[in-house]
Amino acid sequence: MPVPRFVRRLVVAAALGGAVTVALALSANLPATLDALGRFRWSLGPVVVGATLVNYALRFLKWDFYLRRLAVPLSRRQSLLVFLAGFTMSITPGKVGEVLKAFLVRDLVGTELSRTASVVMAERLTDVAGLVILSALGATALPHGGVLLGTMAVVLALAVMALRTRRLADLAHAALLRGGRLARLAEPLRLFMGSGRTLLAPGALGWAIVLSVVSWFFECLAFALVLHGLGVSASLRAATFLYAFASLAGAVSMLPGGLGVAEGSLTALLVALGTALPDAAAATLLIRAATLWLAVAVGAVTLAVAFRGGPAMAEPAAS
Repeated sequence: MPVPRFVRRLVVAAALGGAVTVALALSANLPATLDALGRFRWSLGPVVVGATLVNYALRFLKWDFYLRRLAVPLSRRQSLLVFLAGFTMSITPGKVGEVLKAFLVRDLVGTELSRTASVVMAERLTDVAGLVILSALGATALPHGGVLLGTMAVVLALAVMALRTRRLADLAHAALLRGGRLARLAEPLRLFMGSGRTLLAPGALGWAIVLSVVSWFFECLAFALVLHGLGVSASLRAATFLYAFASLAGAVSMLPGGLGVAEGSLTALLVALGTALPDAAAATLLIRAATLWLAVAVGAVTLAVAFRGGPAMAEPAAS
């Protein structure tokens, strides 16, 4: 059977991630970086992973909450398996590959792609909102940091307003109906926008953003533990700002998984605060392994075991 396109992209992105890791270690002085990794208190490893898993659990609550809002008839077990399988696409640009979850849901219960895709859209919007809030803790410490975060907040607000405006949806629907071959997209767009309005209603939006802030704080906590394990002196507030801001930089870059940008930003910020470059590189490598690459591994195993490798093979998870 030919290798699915998303599996090929996963392999390419993983290779890119390996190249970024090697480049970061070499640029920071490889022997010194390896020495820093050797000094890490590995007894903290399970606690770091535990904090990351709390992040996953809270994000699952948000995913499942959104599915219930749209009355998608997945069982909790199916919902969890689809959510975990979506982690495979964490290293796609802006995580847009997580629309894979919409295909898996369609294969399980027949829900239209555009309906579940609106859930993925709402997840990403509220994730970014949560990271913006966490980054605001120390944005003013950076040149133009407040302006950057303010701009992102305004863009997010405008995106929510656009998705909540029925008139814009009606205009887009009418334009597509007159667009010849594009007319077939009119109904999926109408469904996507309608579902989006439900998910971004004030009550649902507020609850989802709270979940996002708390969930991503646990990954910031994991980063603080990594710094502590390396003997790097940094407050929890500073660690929260550094990790959230670097994650935002990676997301804005639209590179697969933010590769290169997230690592470079986090390392540079640590060095700017007085951390030795090898220690900064080691901290970055450790936290990316415990967050991004752990997620990809969990997703790949779930996809291979529960869904036999991808969409159209989802029946075992439905039993």
